[in-house]
Amino acid sequence: MTAITEDDNTASLALAFEVAGYFEISTTRAREIAAEVAAVVSTCGLQAKRRRISRQEIDRMASAFEASDLEIARGR
Repeated sequence: MTAITEDDNTASLALAFEVAGYFEISTTRAREIAAEVAAVVSTCGLQAKRRRISRQEIDRMASAFEASDLEIARGR
């Protein structure tokens, strides 16, 4: 895992938004990027089915895409 800040290695979208300026990205742009990623990630199950990935494999990986940060990224 890569830490977002020097003091906190929490995997947190809220924390990433807080430090966006450090990376020369506005908070608004950081939120736009997060929303774009969330839109793509939210279709991962459908895309996996289209590529004939087994239900077992899809279920095994699902938890990687089910997080409260996904809802935050989608603006909810």
